Amino acid sequence: MLPLYVVNLDRAPERWEKISAQLTREGLTPTRFAAIDGSLGQHEAVSRYDERAALRRHCLPLLPAELGCFASHYLLWQRVLESGTAAIVLEDDLRIDPGFANVVRLAEDLAQHYPIVRLSALQQGRTPRCVAALDGGYRLVRHNKGPGGSQGYMVTPEGAARFLADSKVWSEPVDDHMDAYWRHGVAALAIVPYRIAHDDDGQSFIQPPKPLKRSPDAWLRRKLNRRMDRLRAYVWLTTHPPRGEAARNR
Repeated sequence: MLPLYVVNLDRAPERWEKISAQLTREGLTPTRFAAIDGSLGQHEAVSRYDERAALRRHCLPLLPAELGCFASHYLLWQRVLESGTAAIVLEDDLRIDPGFANVVRLAEDLAQHYPIVRLSALQQGRTPRCVAALDGGYRLVRHNKGPGGSQGYMVTPEGAARFLADSKVWSEPVDDHMDAYWRHGVAALAIVPYRIAHDDDGQSFIQPPKPLKRSPDAWLRRKLNRRMDRLRAYVWLTTHPPRGEAARNR
């Protein structure tokens, strides 16, 4: 079985207890990975944050919690690359549904062929394209628009290397970085139906009490950036057909 890391802040032991109990019921053995706490400035030792680049691309500065989240995943990608072994990465604010252990086994098989496979999505309404039928009624799909969120995924050393190579400058939240397949070349593949989901009962350590607002000029720049990203994504998709794709939509 692949190593299974759960990213967990030291100040949130109740989250670790909750998710580890859920994973244990599935017959899985999680390993706690101490998350980088941006509110304490712990990210500064590894940060590659460029606020000017963030204002150009994201049109908002990244929050300390977003930087801590990016740093945590960055360090895990380094660990996977150095270990030479694929791994499952989960955040701690998840609900684990029955059958997740089957998804982990499928992800382990897919690690031989794909550098990254997402196991969760915040944007459930986006319709992916079917790549292959998997055992147990599951499917491997490719999202044309990133699924959003970094709550759960399988990453191989190759996938970690690609993410790291594209992380020389941090200018956006880590899930936006992961979704930008046209830059790093890692397709947004996922196993569906999903067996993990965001736990809405938990407190968010990333969202500010009052959402930050972009100025009218920043809003326009953001809109233009997204249109350019959609164009780059379209070009990448048309030149990179997925291996084993079934000629049908979900």
